[in-house]
Amino acid sequence: MFIVELLINACIAFTGFYIISKIIHSTQFSSSTMKSIIIGLATGLLGVLLMFKGIQVNESLRMDLRHLPLVLLAFYGIRFPLVIATGVIGSSRFLFGVTPQAFVAFIAILAISTGMIYIHRKLLNRPFLQNIALNVWALLMITIAVLINLGFNETAILLLLSTWTIGLAVGVLSSMLTLDFQILNQQVQLYKKSAELDHLTGLYNRRVWDDRTAGLEQEGRIYNVLALDIDHFKHVNDTYGHGNGDLVLQQFANILKQETRPHDITARIGGEEFMILVYDLSPQKVVKVANRIRERIATERFQLDGFPAIEVTTSIGIAHGKHVHIQQMNVLADEALYAAKQQGRNRTILFDQADQQDIAATQSSTETIHS
Repeated sequence: MFIVELLINACIAFTGFYIISKIIHSTQFSSSTMKSIIIGLATGLLGVLLMFKGIQVNESLRMDLRHLPLVLLAFYGIRFPLVIATGVIGSSRFLFGVTPQAFVAFIAILAISTGMIYIHRKLLNRPFLQNIALNVWALLMITIAVLINLGFNETAILLLLSTWTIGLAVGVLSSMLTLDFQILNQQVQLYKKSAELDHLTGLYNRRVWDDRTAGLEQEGRIYNVLALDIDHFKHVNDTYGHGNGDLVLQQFANILKQETRPHDITARIGGEEFMILVYDLSPQKVVKVANRIRERIATERFQLDGFPAIEVTTSIGIAHGKHVHIQQMNVLADEALYAAKQQGRNRTILFDQADQQDIAATQSSTETIHS
């Protein structure tokens, strides 16, 4: 019977760990606060379930693994859910009666969580050792609580021997499960990231650009599509080699990252062609942003391997509109970029869909040309 109960409790713990870990790594929640509350409550309920289920040591003694869910949250370093789970697990002890023993158990749970926060911070870069330390700390606090409640006698020693043996065994297995799940999730995220990002520049690739911009016309927001490429880039490749051309592309992309907002979408479409999606800016403001990027690039010294640093310029075409299909906006931005090339390069041309006009912004002035 003891072995059966042990296996049942271990299965409950492992299943709960898996579900909670999935919630922790989920990206489906729109609110981080709501996600934290759900994680905290789910972890607390898992601890309560483990407490009520328990393992019968002998006819008069039962032990439980209520501390294990707290180890999971401490390992991930998520404090708000840990506070919630601690409150749920600690308070549930009073369901057996408001007694001095219940208060001791409640304080022990608080001590376990508080110490775990410190252990997580100190052993952040040593995950397996951290997990072992978290389990040992929890068992030490449980030991103190048992000795306070039962005193130092044969019953307490038997309970503690069972608690340490089973707690460490299940705790180590749970730790290994948590580590494996974390490694698996990191690999999934790495594969996802590598599939989304251009390998050379670290910007989004064409596939992500298409995915992120699909359905923009249905959002009802003003948005701008910027099409950029590097002027005379073929000359850079032919003169300095494709390796140095790659260096120029990387430095160019870094400037785009620095000069755009975190919520703007910047992508390398192919070769020396780049696209930027900018929300909620008027034609005048988006031209100002584009010219800031263009001027920054024109004044930058691009480092090469085996050659002196060079200067490059960029031409930018912009499509500004609302309720316009993204494919049409891409075409308009490309046409504006082509116009910028035709008018001498190193300049910005904006096509305003609402006014049906091109606004040509050169290095020194801005003029309006009706289409």
